[in-house]
Amino acid sequence: MPFCISQACGNHPRRHLQHFLIAALLASLAVVPARLRSEPIKPLVMATNQPDTTYEGKWQRRVYDEAFKRLGVPIEVTLMPTPRMTAMADSGAVDGQFVRVFAYADAHPEQVRVEEPIYQVVFGLWVSNPALKLARLGDLAATGWTGIYRRGVEQCQNDLSEVLPGDRLSSVATTELGLQMLLAGRVDFYCELDGAILNALYSPEFKNVTSVRLLLTYGETIALHPYLHRKHAELAGRLAAVLKEMKADGSLERFRREVKYEMTGQ
Repeated sequence: MPFCISQACGNHPRRHLQHFLIAALLASLAVVPARLRSEPIKPLVMATNQPDTTYEGKWQRRVYDEAFKRLGVPIEVTLMPTPRMTAMADSGAVDGQFVRVFAYADAHPEQVRVEEPIYQVVFGLWVSNPALKLARLGDLAATGWTGIYRRGVEQCQNDLSEVLPGDRLSSVATTELGLQMLLAGRVDFYCELDGAILNALYSPEFKNVTSVRLLLTYGETIALHPYLHRKHAELAGRLAAVLKEMKADGSLERFRREVKYEMTGQ
């Protein structure tokens, strides 16, 4: 039937046009939500100085992957040296940092501490000689032992300098070098954070080493917290709750066991 445009056809053409315009408008509005849903959510950029090839680096990534998955927030992990990480976190160029000490926020007002720590580390004296025994740090002076610490680990340097003369104490550049000296019998003990020691011992270089053991721990336990830029302050409380939940359900320790097995076969 030809389209009617005469006066005799009444208002039919106008009705057809109105129906067409309404249908077109509804169709265009229906497309908008679908388009918006197809746009990917921008991930939260979390920075770390730990490569994913290390024990701590692999474990931390596994923890954060699970934590943010539970939050429904996608993340992107970026690796960078500590000084650059500090600058980029303060400027907001990265959204958060894997671990910092409790007091870090005092000097960095742009950073918000997640109140639930991800884990804790301690300082300790590590030995390879099974015969060595020591009850407390102050007893070192009477032993005649020589020791080392990693350069930049100020607590080891300061505490050991109080009980040992300079000719019995020296520093090394890396954890790996410290362990090599310990295993070679060139020193009696090595002062280091437990996390750094495990990173090295679980690496391929020291895979078959079983003689290194913790002689004693000393000082305060150091809690390591996630930090977020203040623009994500509302997320800090939610992340704290998820980390607490993951500790309670055993996820954090399970991830530790899994990563250790992947790296050592044990």
